[in-house]
Amino acid sequence: NERLKTENLSTRYNMLMGQINPHFFFNSLNSLSMLVREQIEQKALDYIDQLSYTFRYIIQNGQNQKSTLEEEIEFTHAYTEIFKVRDADKLFFEIDIDPAYMERQMPSLALQPLIENAVKHNSITRSKPLTISIYTKDGAIVVANPIIPKIEAEVSTGIGLQNLSSRWQMITEKDITVIRTDNTFEVHLPLLGETL
Repeated sequence: NERLKTENLSTRYNMLMGQINPHFFFNSLNSLSMLVREQIEQKALDYIDQLSYTFRYIIQNGQNQKSTLEEEIEFTHAYTEIFKVRDADKLFFEIDIDPAYMERQMPSLALQPLIENAVKHNSITRSKPLTISIYTKDGAIVVANPIIPKIEAEVSTGIGLQNLSSRWQMITEKDITVIRTDNTFEVHLPLLGETL
């Protein structure tokens, strides 16, 4: 029993640390540095608030298996604001959540890696901006984006998506659905509970 408890705590800790991508952390500090250098004081203060909330949420909820959709969407709003400072006028987010779904549950910190993947694997320029859509549909939360290939594409191992799929199945006993066409990439994540 003690060994299993120790292994479980170790697994949770590793999962938590894996959520904090070093590139994201350094990019965030670079964005903050840019705002300070340009003396955009209020924007810098707002950015610090969003960054602080984001890391606090990751640390606190990395210990939890599940969160409500409302909690995850509140986190996602803060998390996406950080990206929007770095990629202003190039990266956009459309979040459209049916209020009836807000109390439904889902594995904690599941939207974050999908957003990171979309940013990592697509070209983001002013001439070809990227819009990531997050919405509810048929009992699921959907993360979708157009496919805008980079000139030098980063090799995708698919491990992040595979890990998310395994974790989702383990916690919810439901399978995620990945829909990829020539032009779009969508991940449908079925929520726990019933809509009232």
